[in-house]
Amino acid sequence: MTTPQGGMTLHNAARAMGVIFTTDASPEDREVQVNGINIHYLDWGNDDKPPMLLLHGRTNSAHTWDFTSLAFHDNFHVIVPDQRGHGDSGWAPDADYGLDGLVPDIEGFVSVLGLKDVTLIGHSMGGRAALAYASQNTDLLKALVVLDMAPQVERDEVDSIAGWRRLPAETDSFEEFVEAAHNLNPRRTVEQLRGSLAHQLRQYENGKWSWKWDPALRQADTSGWTTERLWDAVSNIRCPVLMVRGGDSGLISDATIERMKKTVPGTQALVIEGAGHQVAGDKPALVQQAMRDFFAAI
Repeated sequence: MTTPQGGMTLHNAARAMGVIFTTDASPEDREVQVNGINIHYLDWGNDDKPPMLLLHGRTNSAHTWDFTSLAFHDNFHVIVPDQRGHGDSGWAPDADYGLDGLVPDIEGFVSVLGLKDVTLIGHSMGGRAALAYASQNTDLLKALVVLDMAPQVERDEVDSIAGWRRLPAETDSFEEFVEAAHNLNPRRTVEQLRGSLAHQLRQYENGKWSWKWDPALRQADTSGWTTERLWDAVSNIRCPVLMVRGGDSGLISDATIERMKKTVPGTQALVIEGAGHQVAGDKPALVQQAMRDFFAAI
């Protein structure tokens, strides 16, 4: 979908948010079959660079990472899939959106593309999936960055981070969604939201506008693992880890971060003040600088 009238282009929106990038790059849309599901992904080029794989959160899409992809395009081969049930990828026929479905998808995706020494970055649902994947495939990873997620969360995740629950299930126009989203998260400008929501919404056959994801995700369990199983799993991670929290999120406690540092020695962690759960979109320049510092140190 093209940028709607009055919306900012990706590159202008990125500049307005202080994102540092040198090339007005754009991704190619590609598809692969993984575990019987058509997985759409964005390939930002530079195949000769080290791979960076980005995993979005619940009800987001590959385009959620556009600012991050722009910032690291020059130094990485940035690859961003729409996970099952999201964006332009196929929906899980059994509505399985837990780790027992997501992790094999990541494994299959990495295998089909022949990736190794991967820098893996995940947010929210994608962050949990990245932790679980890393626990079983740590030898394939160069580094792991997890945004506003951990093996343990402080509140009911669906109720505490799912702002989409407070948005209409469908609207008569695209602009109605933009207005509702801006009222919910005024950290973003209306112009920026028009551009980003162009990738998150679609107009259905009945003329209504709604989310570009499987409605089953409204109730789906995107974990399926117990907290202790997750803690046991992450103890296998051997690559460098950076944990990034939004200062206004409150989903991950200080105690959980300290436990992560003890469980995975060498784990680094920081808080991005003024950011909510959607930390990479709220404060992209600060998150990207934190990643650059982390990568430089390893």
